[in-house]
Amino acid sequence: MTGQPAISLPVHHDDASGLPVGVQIVAAPWREDLLLQVAHLLEQALPWTGRRPPVS
Repeated sequence: MTGQPAISLPVHHDDASGLPVGVQIVAAPWREDLLLQVAHLLEQALPWTGRRPPVS
């Protein structure tokens, strides 16, 4: 509604539940380029693609 691009990224897993904990990043209007650059750097610093919560 505000025209600001945003992205939500899983960056951590809760030790008690194993569920992902995320962070939302919001950029200025028309700054998708900056948003994607920051998201990419965050993914490199905190890789999450291989993580899976335990199944009980």
